[in-house]
Parts: sequence; structure tokens; C-alpha cells
Amino acid sequence: MAKAMAKAEAMAGGRAGGTSHASHESRGDHSSRASCSRGFTPRHRVVVRKRGRGRPSTSTSRRSLPRTYEQALAQAHGAVRDALKDGEKLIEVEFPPLSLGAVCGDGEGSVEMDANLGHVLELSAMLVKESKQKNLKVLLPEEKEEEELLSLKEAQYPNASFGTGFLTNPSLLGDVGLDLFQKPITECIDPEDSLFLAAYPSFSVNEMLAVEELHVEEPGTPIVVVNGELDRFRSGYYPKLFYKKVAAMSSSFIPGFVGAFYLHNFKGRKPGSLFRRYPGPWQVFRRDADTTEVRECIHEQDERPTLREIALEYFV
Repeated sequence: MAKAMAKAEAMAGGRAGGTSHASHESRGDHSSRASCSRGFTPRHRVVVRKRGRGRPSTSTSRRSLPRTYEQALAQAHGAVRDALKDGEKLIEVEFPPLSLGAVCGDGEGSVEMDANLGHVLELSAMLVKESKQKNLKVLLPEEKEEEELLSLKEAQYPNASFGTGFLTNPSLLGDVGLDLFQKPITECIDPEDSLFLAAYPSFSVNEMLAVEELHVEEPGTPIVVVNGELDRFRSGYYPKLFYKKVAAMSSSFIPGFVGAFYLHNFKGRKPGSLFRRYPGPWQVFRRDADTTEVRECIHEQDERPTLREIALEYFV
């Protein structure tokens, strides 16, 4: 059993599965009629949705999963828009930055960050143009990345109107959640800000600690976290002995996030994906072992499962 559980952790893939951070310097059809059914008994209530013969539910067909980043970002935008309409204040958007069939950590850190920068710009432009989000403030991990976003914005979306800022300053103690010279997050925001988008706050734990501070200071203003790799906090990746502030945040702040758009892939002999587009259910998809193409939806439920539960039940 211990061997299976260890294998499940590895199959979950990405840094949430236990691999270390990448260095900051190294900083897409056959239709399926398979039904989604109850496959295990998780801690949460499972709601099983059956399909009629010959007419698969649109919520559970393979067409639910985006095949391109254009589709993924459009779905993410729609999910964030719906979550905001429902009054959600803490919203999670998570997907692989380099390939929709990969996992976070497959590429070098700098390559993934460059990709995330482009995704954040696209999503921000959609929120401003299509959802008419006024006074959007995009917060980058560091000042250098804020400058890079502004340069990219000037080249690609010169008329997109949103503010920018940054969450942290580089710190030698950032890996353990300490920063003696960190400025208050209130210096990065303005009274008129009505929506915050935190861009990939995943390299240093100080970045998500700054997001938590932002929520404490502005509890009424929604925060969208894009590719913050929050599963690392959910899984207990950081030892409590050395990361006391992170442990407190993991138990009190991280659980408040609603998964609006979420795609996590599982590697191995039985590859697959966990997917959600708000307000729909959480869905488990089987992928072809040779091509990684999505084959069928095999399970869905209303409550969020853990990656470990899904890996042990379906992908070991």
C-alpha cells in the first residue's frame, strides 16, 4: 500500500507531487459515449451524473477539455466571470503553462514564467475588454516581471486599460517565508482597485503570503490567482517545522479558494486529467497512454477531490 501511495504522489506530477522548484535563473476526435460514474468514496459527497445512450452530456464529453490555449483562456475567462457574478472573492485558475498535456515543472523555470506572463496578459485583456472589468490590478511576483508585462502589453494590447504592481522584493530568506525588508502590500494597490489578479505567485512562498496579506487588507475585493500552484499548500509540501507562516496560511487561507478553471494532468502508465470549469463539476478524464489524447470522462463529482485521491483511484 505504501508503494502504491508513493507511486500516486509521483503520478500526480508537477511540484505539487513533491519535486523541487525550478531555479529562478532557469527562471489539442473521436466522440466518446463513456459514462461518468462513482469510482470511489472520497471525504466529500459525490454526485453521479448519468448519460443517456447516444447523447453524451456536453458537461462530460471530451469537448469539455480545451485543446488549445485559445480555448483554455476563453474558458478560464468565462469561469472567472461566472464566479465573480456569484460573489466569489478568492478564485483559482490553474493549468499547465507550456502544454495542456503536460504538468507544471516539465519545463525550465524561466521558460514557464515567460509562458505564464503571456497567458496572464491574454486573460487580463479579456477581463477588461469582454467582461468590462474596470480598475483591474495585475500583480506580478517581482518588479522586474511587472516591467516585462508592461513591455509586452505595450506591444500587444496598447489600449488595454488595467493597472499593475508587484508582490515581493527578492529576498535570501524568501524560501522560508521571511522578508525583513518587504514593503506593505498596501503600497502596491489603490483605493479604486476593484479586482486583483495575482500572476503565478509560485516561486517563493512570500508571493502567496503577500496575496494573503492583500486579502486581509482588502477583504471585499476579489482576488484571482493564476497558476499559483496552490496544490503544494494543500498537499503539505512545506514542512510545518520550517514554514510556520505557510502552514497557517495553508489551513486558514488556501481552503477559501474556489477552483474556477482547473486542469491537472497525471503522468505514468495510466495518464489522465482532473478538470473543472466553474460552475460545473470536477471531472476525471482518461488519456491515451501513447498519444496523451483525451479518451473519455470516467468520473465526476461536485466537491473538490484531492490529487492523491484521484491518483490512487484511477491512475496507479
